[in-house]
Amino acid sequence: MSNTRQSYFAWRLKPWQTILFFGILLWFIYGIGSFTLDYYAGGATRGFWVFPNVGGIGMFFVYILSFYIALVVVLPILIIRRFGVGLAVYLPYAITGLYIEYYFEWVAARNLVSPWAVVGWCVIGLLIGLSADLAYRFLPVRWSERSRAITTGVVMGVVNFLLVIVALTFFYVEQQSSPGSFLGVAYYGLPLLIVNSGFGGYTAYAISQNV
Repeated sequence: MSNTRQSYFAWRLKPWQTILFFGILLWFIYGIGSFTLDYYAGGATRGFWVFPNVGGIGMFFVYILSFYIALVVVLPILIIRRFGVGLAVYLPYAITGLYIEYYFEWVAARNLVSPWAVVGWCVIGLLIGLSADLAYRFLPVRWSERSRAITTGVVMGVVNFLLVIVALTFFYVEQQSSPGSFLGVAYYGLPLLIVNSGFGGYTAYAISQNV
C-alpha cells in the first residue's frame, strides 16, 4: 500500500478506532455464529436428519463464517501494519465473552468442566488473533503483499480449527465426537475453512489497496 493510500485512510480513523471498529465487527460475527448458526442448529437440522442435536456448542460457524473472520482480522493488520493488531481486534470478543460464556455455558447449561474453561475460550480468541500477527510478521518479505495476506488468512483459519478442537476436547463435560460434531465434519469443513480463510485474506488485501 502506498503512503498516499495510507494517509487517505488515516484521516478517517485513528489506529485505535480502526481496531475497535473491526473488533466490534468480529464480535457480531461470533455473536451471529454462536446464537443462530450453532445455538439453533441442532433443533433446526435435527428434523431433517442432517445433524444430531449439538446443544449449542457445535462451533460449526467457524467453518461457515471463516471468510468473514479472516477478513475483519487481516484487513486492519494490512491497514495499520503494526504487530499486535490481530490480537487487539479480538479484545472485544475476549472481554465481553467472559460474562457471556460464563452465563450461558457455566451457569445456565453447565456444559463446562470448570469456570476456567470460560477464560480458556477467551484466551483462545486472543491466540487466534496473535497467530495472524505472527504469520504476517514472519512470512518471507520477498513474498508479494497479496501472498502474505492470503497465507495469513490460511494460518489464522488453521490455528482457529486446531484451538477449537482443543477447547471441545478439554473444556466440556461431554465430548463432541459424534458424526455431526465439529470434528466429525472436518473432512468437509476443514478444506472449506482453509479456502474461505485464504479468500478472506485475499479480499482484505484487495480492499486495503483501495482505502
